[in-house]
Amino acid sequence: MKTHTVTYWGKFAPEAYVANGLIGFRFGKNPFVGATGLLSGFTTLREGCQVEALAILPTPQLAFEVNGEAVEPEILSQSYDFSNGEFTTTAKLGGMTLDYMVYCSRTCPTLLISHLTFKGTGTAAVNLSYDVREEHRYTLAESRCWGGVRACDGKCRQYSYDHTTSAGFAYRIFGADSKVQCTDDHEKLCGRGEIAVTESGAEMQIITSYVPSVMHSEPHNQAQRMVQLALWQGVERLRSLNREAWAKLWESRITVEGAGEEWQDAIDASFFYLMSSASEFSPNSVPPYGLSHADAYEGHFFWDTESFMFMAPLFCAPRVARAMLDYRFRRLEAAENNARLNGYMGIQFPWQSGATGDEVTVPWASQAGEQHINLDVALAFDAYARVSADDGYIRERVWPVMRGVAEWIESRVEKTARGYEILHITGIDEENDDVNNDSYSNLMAAKVLRSASAYSEMFGLGKRKKWLEIADNMFLPVREDGVMEQFEGMPEQEKQHATSVMAYFPYGYEDENMYKTLNYFITHGMFEYCCYPMLSGFLGVYPAWCGDRETSLKFYEEANLTFFCEPFHSSTEWGIPDPADRIEMSRRIGTNFITARGSLLSGLIMGLTKMCPWKGDVDAPVDEWFGENIVLPAGWEKITVGKIYLRDKAYRLTAEHGAKRAVLEEITE
Repeated sequence: MKTHTVTYWGKFAPEAYVANGLIGFRFGKNPFVGATGLLSGFTTLREGCQVEALAILPTPQLAFEVNGEAVEPEILSQSYDFSNGEFTTTAKLGGMTLDYMVYCSRTCPTLLISHLTFKGTGTAAVNLSYDVREEHRYTLAESRCWGGVRACDGKCRQYSYDHTTSAGFAYRIFGADSKVQCTDDHEKLCGRGEIAVTESGAEMQIITSYVPSVMHSEPHNQAQRMVQLALWQGVERLRSLNREAWAKLWESRITVEGAGEEWQDAIDASFFYLMSSASEFSPNSVPPYGLSHADAYEGHFFWDTESFMFMAPLFCAPRVARAMLDYRFRRLEAAENNARLNGYMGIQFPWQSGATGDEVTVPWASQAGEQHINLDVALAFDAYARVSADDGYIRERVWPVMRGVAEWIESRVEKTARGYEILHITGIDEENDDVNNDSYSNLMAAKVLRSASAYSEMFGLGKRKKWLEIADNMFLPVREDGVMEQFEGMPEQEKQHATSVMAYFPYGYEDENMYKTLNYFITHGMFEYCCYPMLSGFLGVYPAWCGDRETSLKFYEEANLTFFCEPFHSSTEWGIPDPADRIEMSRRIGTNFITARGSLLSGLIMGLTKMCPWKGDVDAPVDEWFGENIVLPAGWEKITVGKIYLRDKAYRLTAEHGAKRAVLEEITE
């Protein structure tokens, strides 16, 4: 994995997104001031739209003195090591140099850990403060000592703007031969550390713990406990454990032979930022921008999570995938209420979900009609059941969700002379609101009903005849030439938004007209869709399935490489074809958009390898998941996924161009 380094910033200062799924920060050119921090579960009421949104955390701000004189750091370089999540800024401090390294611990997830390494000679002082907005502050507390042992240097509980949630945080400054002064001023939260720097250098560390009130009733006190427990382990052990956790994740690294360095950088960055944004310890799931932007979709949870970001963790980090599902399961009561409010039975997951699981889409938006999210969430539970074969989890969590969504489908469809129809719905294509019989929604409804009936039978409850009747008689908008329309009455036009093809990949729908439908959309505007968010990352799968390697490569390049911006390989939401525009546009659009990074990874793991867990019955052998005739984009020779987990076993997955099938090689752990 590459360490990305910058020494020249030009007009725009780059920002690095440093996160672990519970906490997330953006550090700019000067990371000592102005960092932006977010905490999963710390939300507020957004002024203007008046819906729930992520709230801003107080972050560490540092000022320096060298030999008693205030010194402004001169930034020399910044580097981001994707192998372990460590972000380092090198600066000049008078006659000294300073390496300021920060990372978010994957094993102690509340911790932001900062290492300061001084080189030169003299006395260095670090003045630390946290920007705590007074009107939102509940309490400030200075350090207390018990038996001469300092628990922390300060702690605080800060409420959100609307006082619905709060974040507690605590910090500690320490280091070899350092002298720390704690504040006695209850109006501030700050500290000061002094250290003698010799020719061999000197080090100082800062540990900051953040705890959301949704996880603890006294978050500031719990943050203090987390700091104390971290001190027991020590910073070197914490750093080592974090590196080991990242090394474990990187065992699932995806490599592509023949694609070149640019592609490997893109794949590694996609994996790194997705895993940085997802955690088995977070109280919530993964929003489209992870924890990198408070204003980007307010940090809500969409179908992005289950349809695009879920697949890579499902195979490479199952505990993370399970946590994504647990977020939905813990909010089933809200989904039940949402179904009732809409006049339906069962459960209906909202288009935009927040901390409570209620619908938090801005009231004037039409996307609340995108009810296909209910099917997307159910299919994620279904996929986890098929891949994990965890009988207890299937019984306790998968089955209640599948049953609830199946009951919703039963009450949502309308029986007509043509079969069962879903009327007045918005499909994936948001530019066509309020359509009838969106093909993707109808096909996924049938798939959920069949799986739900299978789980019912698995638990001795028998087949659900009504669900199977609906599934077998679901109306599909198929034209006379065999092409499946995106929705009934789709206008014939040169450019079509190719969204309904998701029924074929990743969800494994097959019929006699599949290639006819795929080729129709490939030649009617699918390429123009490559710079759109979400599906773009795996659009190259479809021409590969049709045997067109050149078009597959063209789609893959346009739909992925145009999204990345240097120096830290961040990803925009919309592709920017002109490289000259990427730096400026990326600052205006904002980074990191995680959704499309997930779709790239799922296309590599499942699409080009032709692995689909929806092939066959819910308990079908893994061998039945794999299709035949591997075709890779032009120039690509082989895809290897270093480690995937299937039913409690680890495998290496390889797919070589021209091979009959992908190969699974069991790994003994």
